[in-house]
Amino acid sequence: MPDPPSTLLRLFLRIGRPRCLALGSAFFLALAASAQDSPPIPTSRENPPRKVAPTPAPETSDRFRVRIMPDVAAEARRILEANRDARPRLLVLLCENRGRMAGRDPLDAPFLERPQPILSVPLSESMLADGSTLLLGPDETGTTMVPDRLGHLQGEFLARAVLDLGLGRGHAEAGNPVSPVTTVDFAPDRDRTFDLVVDRTLPAVEPPIATNLKWVELDSPSLTRVLGRPIRHRAGVAFPPAYFDLDAKRRFWPVIYVIPGFGGDHRSATRYAAMLRDPSMQTYLPQAVWIVLDPEDRLGHHGFADGDNFGPRSTALVEEFIPWLEKRFRLVPNEQGRFVTGHSSGGWSSLWLQLQHPEVFGGCFSSAPDPVDFAAFGTVDLSADANLFEDAESNSRACYRAPLTADRDHVMMTIAEEIAMERALAPDFTSGEQWATWNAMFSGRDAASGLPVAAFDLETGEIDRDVVERDWTRYDIAAMLRADPARIAPVFRDKIRLICGDRDSFYLDLAVERLAEDVKRERARLESTDGPGYIELVPAATHGTIVPIAMQRWYPELRRLVADAPER
Repeated sequence: MPDPPSTLLRLFLRIGRPRCLALGSAFFLALAASAQDSPPIPTSRENPPRKVAPTPAPETSDRFRVRIMPDVAAEARRILEANRDARPRLLVLLCENRGRMAGRDPLDAPFLERPQPILSVPLSESMLADGSTLLLGPDETGTTMVPDRLGHLQGEFLARAVLDLGLGRGHAEAGNPVSPVTTVDFAPDRDRTFDLVVDRTLPAVEPPIATNLKWVELDSPSLTRVLGRPIRHRAGVAFPPAYFDLDAKRRFWPVIYVIPGFGGDHRSATRYAAMLRDPSMQTYLPQAVWIVLDPEDRLGHHGFADGDNFGPRSTALVEEFIPWLEKRFRLVPNEQGRFVTGHSSGGWSSLWLQLQHPEVFGGCFSSAPDPVDFAAFGTVDLSADANLFEDAESNSRACYRAPLTADRDHVMMTIAEEIAMERALAPDFTSGEQWATWNAMFSGRDAASGLPVAAFDLETGEIDRDVVERDWTRYDIAAMLRADPARIAPVFRDKIRLICGDRDSFYLDLAVERLAEDVKRERARLESTDGPGYIELVPAATHGTIVPIAMQRWYPELRRLVADAPER
């Protein structure tokens, strides 16, 4: 019998890949200096790394020449003609072919473990003429890249070109044209032109078939109308064995809605179906119908929040998709039979849904949610700070860490480095990566361009106070509680279980701690303070290690809740 916590840890860590990836001048200097992997410089938890002026890069004319084969170019033109509002880009992704990165497909970029170079240029129809050849490099017009020069790179890298046609979130979407993986060799004493040939498209991956697994889609009239493009709800539905037993005591089943974290989608239902089929898991895993929702849009993880750029996702879920699911399958159409859970970005989404629709869901189980108090948006106070990249003393703001000792961390990445990566992928802030996702979720929509209004300057980090105060504050959960405690505090008391490690890898504990204090204060003012809800910070737990801890805490309660759910 496999150890259940280990099995479930692997499940949750694969639901959505970690979201922060570092790219910056300091890293590339280190990358050039040694072929060996070296640990980041440790810093204290309270003091992020000071800004260090990078050593000037030597001039270089290294560049990439990308040829697009005629049949691939013709298909790309066809796709773009049917998708006129797409903003296609040509990317060149690199990955050093040594150490723990050896053999990695550059298509998997951006990388968390050891960030790698990225170059991009916007595509136009004229660039997709038959036999087109495009140049990317530091001296080529239109190229955006990290690092800003290639002269510090040394040794063998794997390279891949991708035509990101805007088919979905990220460049690895099925249907995007790509080149094969090509080996390139950088040397400081010579200039090179590296050739890449785009001659194939990424294939669609058929979802697996299982006896207790259904894949469902439903057109969304409301989202299609608001966004002006076809939008469909998608989900993977995993059933417990007894669902198919004609002699089972229960005919209508409670539901646990799962919202994947950043980078994940409804296909995670495959693993829930496998666990539900496993006899050894039946006494551990709550026996309910598990429905994994798809939070993906081409602008990023939409978070199931109603907004200007993703449309009314929350409303469409509860008014269109959930009623349809309950008619399609034998599901309990009652809040006592509906529960919602998620981790990381999915943790924020589950919390938001429970607060927006307390009459729809009977309980929320949220782990390590994205920032729940914008005064602690990671290491930034969006209510007061002027710059996203640096504090008032010009210290770089950290955004990703790994514990080193009880009171010291490896600061693996700064916000400036992460946003430099996103800018290299898409200078218009539409990469679909983490900061671009938050901007699309929380910002208003620019009427002229149709794009999310940028709340930050991607090159300087300057915060646009007007955008934050006008748009972003609508999604500040702690501010919502303070503004309307009579409505929000009872939901925390009765329905919300929130857990986070106090060494969260992305500093999400800072916001959870502030929210916990606010909830404690407002809950004490209620006429009745008794309720099953709680907010808990677990000592020494990180963004990943909190997952099995949360499951051990939640699953006994969820087993009881689903067992007590009514038939109708």
